[in-house]
Amino acid sequence: MEWLTDIFNPATLALLIPLVAIIGGFAVAALKAHHKHQERIEKIKQGFDVHE
Repeated sequence: MEWLTDIFNPATLALLIPLVAIIGGFAVAALKAHHKHQERIEKIKQGFDVHE
């Protein structure tokens, strides 16, 4: 379990925490964009005017 002690090293955490936050932020933004796109496609299929 030496790898676990390496991960919890303060120098490693200083790099991992911002990296995980950035990747998580991009993932959330991508999911929101995908959901918005899916809703727009569904409205078009139902015949709504979706000009933005």
